[in-house]
Amino acid sequence: MTRTLNWLTVALFAIAVGLRNPIVFLIAVLLALVAGLTALWDRYALAGVTYTRRIAAPRLFVGEETDLTVEIVNAKLLPLAWLKAEDEWPGQITLQRGRLGYSWKPGRRLLHNMVSLRFYERVRKQYRLRAEHRGALEFGPCELRAGDIFGFREQHMVLAEPDWLIVYPKVVPVTALGLPAAHPFGEARTLRRVVEDPLRVSGVRPYMAGDSPRFIHWRATARRGDLQTKVFDPAAAPTTALFLDVRTLRDSPGMQPDYLEYAISATASLARALLDAREAVGLYVNGTWRNAETLTVRLPPARRPMQWFDILDALARLSGYASLNIERLLYIELSRLPFGATVVVVSAVPREELSAALLDARRAGHPVALVAIGEEPPQEVPEEIPAYWIGGQEAYRRLMEGKLDALDIGGSQVASGR
Repeated sequence: MTRTLNWLTVALFAIAVGLRNPIVFLIAVLLALVAGLTALWDRYALAGVTYTRRIAAPRLFVGEETDLTVEIVNAKLLPLAWLKAEDEWPGQITLQRGRLGYSWKPGRRLLHNMVSLRFYERVRKQYRLRAEHRGALEFGPCELRAGDIFGFREQHMVLAEPDWLIVYPKVVPVTALGLPAAHPFGEARTLRRVVEDPLRVSGVRPYMAGDSPRFIHWRATARRGDLQTKVFDPAAAPTTALFLDVRTLRDSPGMQPDYLEYAISATASLARALLDAREAVGLYVNGTWRNAETLTVRLPPARRPMQWFDILDALARLSGYASLNIERLLYIELSRLPFGATVVVVSAVPREELSAALLDARRAGHPVALVAIGEEPPQEVPEEIPAYWIGGQEAYRRLMEGKLDALDIGGSQVASGR
């Protein structure tokens, strides 16, 4: 089209000169101006144009809202007759006002904006977002299109720099899961041993049969004339290791989304309750997130303030696909856990192999507990393992709707002889 316009302009100039016709010459001049403006817009239409997003709160919990501001700037003297922006947004958010268009990419939506910009003009548009689902939500890329007012030429540019909104899983009191507030795992708490910290010596006492020779206090022994052994303070904080099983179907590589989200929400709620009780909490998951460098999530037990946010970030980004069996992960991490640390497994598929691994952990000195998810209580859990059934899809639906007092099916301890 532009080539045709150029040839037509040249032809009209030739005709105007040949016929010495001022009207034809004026038309040729006008066409030359149109061609020049078209070429100018084609070359500089998107020069100095920026498109930025600003998320007021880049981290939310499921169900919370935040503002997102889109700013489009034309930082040049050349005005833009029209500018079209197609910005990819995640499908897991809802606009409080307005609608998102459809995208050919699964799980993605498009935000359309059509504006005209004067020279050095700035346009801001604000949107209110509601986070409907857990995840690491990516905004972008954005495709910009601009051109001349006549529609002869068009220029486009893709801005690939993404912005992220991290949506944390829903966190509720453990009583909403049917677990007691004071001691979430009941019997497992009574089995916890008092772990002595060898770096904190509180005194000495006479040596007794069975004491470790490594802890004999030789100076006190020489002073008193008989063997003395060191007495240690208990460890600074009790420890719990939460193991999350992201596998949700027993005999299939697929996934039951409600079970996965319920397990993640339950794990986050347990971590919050244990940290509030001043326990050191660790997180281990037999899966990871997209483009991660490791196949599992491993957060060693800690009680520092940032541990809670590290746990939330890890749970928010989980993809939901298992890289290995949860019992295999349990065996790998068992030797690294502090002696006496409680092991809690959250799983929708508590198999016999998992029960065997928990029994091995119990024999190694670790109190254990199982939090089971499903439509029916687990039937393959030995009596030695405290097991809690917190319900299935209906319980999760009620939890997400905020009907915390309606979870009467969940949290029941599986009785002996199951």
